[in-house]
Amino acid sequence: MSRYHIHLHPRRWAATRRTVFDRDGWRCVRCRRAGRLECDHVIPLERDPGQDPYDPDGCQTLCRDCHVEKTRAENRREPTPAEAAWRELVDELVRGASE
Repeated sequence: MSRYHIHLHPRRWAATRRTVFDRDGWRCVRCRRAGRLECDHVIPLERDPGQDPYDPDGCQTLCRDCHVEKTRAENRREPTPAEAAWRELVDELVRGASE
């Protein structure tokens, strides 16, 4: 879970997850497995911080394995200059808040 998820309101996020799971038939959209499911933002919040994190249209149901695979692939990609600048700013704010 990214640091952006820390700021999600638990009840609103639970309602979004339920909506997404219902929409996707309680199965992973990649492998169609049921079981331990996770609600994933198709575009990670850190890559598009302006998106509505509670919009079900921006989310998908993934099983744990597919979610881990997707996250690893996202982390291997080089960030754009704008993403790198954003990450640097957020890291600076986090460091400042913890001091």
